[in-house]
Amino acid sequence: MAEVNELYLFQDDFGTILEILEDEEELDEQFREAAIEVQLENTVCELCLKKCKSKSGLKRHITVKHKDTSNEGEQHRDLGFVAYSRIVEKAKLKIVDNKIYPKEIRDEIESFTNLEDSSAEFSEIQSLHQRLKKSGNTERFYACFYSSIVLNAVKHFKGLTRNAATLLSTKVADCLLVYSKEKIENQTSTCSLLTKLSSEEKAGLQYIGGYVLHKLHNKHVNTKKSSESEQAISILKAGKARDQDSIQSQRLTSSLNRGGLWAITENAQSVFERTEHYFRDVTSDNNFQKIDVTSVISRSVHDVEVVSAYNSMLLDSELMINKGVAKDVLHTIIELYVKVRSFSFAKDIIQRHKMKLKQLKSKALRKEISRASKESEQQRQS
Repeated sequence: MAEVNELYLFQDDFGTILEILEDEEELDEQFREAAIEVQLENTVCELCLKKCKSKSGLKRHITVKHKDTSNEGEQHRDLGFVAYSRIVEKAKLKIVDNKIYPKEIRDEIESFTNLEDSSAEFSEIQSLHQRLKKSGNTERFYACFYSSIVLNAVKHFKGLTRNAATLLSTKVADCLLVYSKEKIENQTSTCSLLTKLSSEEKAGLQYIGGYVLHKLHNKHVNTKKSSESEQAISILKAGKARDQDSIQSQRLTSSLNRGGLWAITENAQSVFERTEHYFRDVTSDNNFQKIDVTSVISRSVHDVEVVSAYNSMLLDSELMINKGVAKDVLHTIIELYVKVRSFSFAKDIIQRHKMKLKQLKSKALRKEISRASKESEQQRQS
């Protein structure tokens, strides 16, 4: 597989990329469906029976509220048994090294090794950690941990007396909280390194961002007229740059524009930059197998800078925007940007793979010609 960092450099010929995108019927259909889904139509979430006002609202609800359900096993990847075992060992050391606790309890905890990776109790720990990660509410985490784990400590730490199990469980709660905070800080640190775009990369982002806004705008224009579609059109227009200086400053868009692409405003650009930030975060591992689109969308729509920039776009809108429509359109803009990026990202990987195969075949052919030439020479000499 190609080095991931190589794939972040946007290519010069974006016209070629967009011609490929235009020819992709599945992607075009997604834009069309996105325009239709903003229309009012009561739909019910099959997972929790919540009523949503539109199909787009239902998709947004599932992304935000049921992210874990739509991605089975994520919870287990967030806190595996090995990581949990280390957390328990740290908790044990905190007790064993502190002579304030009775020696018999310290000795009992030090010798404890009876953790089970397939138990219902471990799954409960994973669930609590997942909720902590999602909400960040420390007080709620402690309250839930105490009521479900500490009060039933002998079930979670089988073989320990009640006093020893209770003490160990409280320390595990502290260590689990530290683990969660460290993981979040590490993710933030890793992701922050990816936010600085070169001028070429920024030009590419402006180009793709303008493509998404313009294509989605056209799909809304060609759908059945409604209050919701008119509001969506107004929001999308608010992301289009109007003044000549802004248009001319986006040179790549201007030079490759075939009469349809939009130059985008600073607010729209901020939305796409933060989304790109999270897109790179989930694709930064050379060994990743699948782009977690749901994670990118969820993190983007909750990003403070995205919300602030998008609210500024709403203020620039010519119409008063319904709160539900505003949320639906933001979710759709980000979702389509991520899908376009995923598509071009995959195309880059495939193209690089083909080039490597071609180079290998060429190298093998040269070796075969060289071998045949040597054999021919040997035959003549003999």
